[in-house]
Amino acid sequence: MKIGFAVMTEFLKYQQIYSLLKLIEAAKAKNHQITGIFFFGTGVLNIKKGAHLGKSTKNIPLELENLHDIPKYACQTWADNYAIFPEDTIQGLEITGLGELSNITKESDKMIFFGAHA
Repeated sequence: MKIGFAVMTEFLKYQQIYSLLKLIEAAKAKNHQITGIFFFGTGVLNIKKGAHLGKSTKNIPLELENLHDIPKYACQTWADNYAIFPEDTIQGLEITGLGELSNITKESDKMIFFGAHA
């Protein structure tokens, strides 16, 4: 199965990002293909190099950077809103438009969204 992800919540809301990492781990263990991760809204805060809260929490940007075999994209508009430029981001990430989210969705059998709103 091909699975895509969209992240619309920052790393400060731990449970969503931890769930993303665990789902990716479980999907890979079952030989599913991850078509990509798209960061949108406040989700772009996850891709900023050096954004880490200390020893008692996971280094989310580093965890995401270590997903070498998964395409990662961030929304250009939201990255601009937070003054996140390509040189400020984790390795292996492309800042692009919403068209890439559309491509991931089209290529995926299932699409999972992590949002920040209740």
